Amino acid sequence: MKNKPSIHGIGVDLAKIARFENQAALARKILSKKELSMYHSHPQPAQFLAGRFAAKEAFIKAYRGPDFPNLSTIEVLSDTDGAPFIIFNQQQFHVSISHDGEYAVAMVII
Repeated sequence: MKNKPSIHGIGVDLAKIARFENQAALARKILSKKELSMYHSHPQPAQFLAGRFAAKEAFIKAYRGPDFPNLSTIEVLSDTDGAPFIIFNQQQFHVSISHDGEYAVAMVII
């Protein structure tokens, strides 16, 4: 993996979890294969999908690259402690995802 980039932007997104109930077709469209596997095994798939969607949208808002990324090319994974991170173009980026009540929020620093 390439070195972590310097800070170029900050992005934030908020998603209402209820919008992601019974959205398997959306999950197949926006999640990578690894993320889709995590989605299918998650005890709260709508919460998972809302958080990943918010993280990807926040990434797009912060991204300052030459190509506009497709949501499925932005991969949100977790380290061994469960902390999320983003992989895009073989680079790792910082992301924070939080859930509270009806909402998921994510913030990305590039």
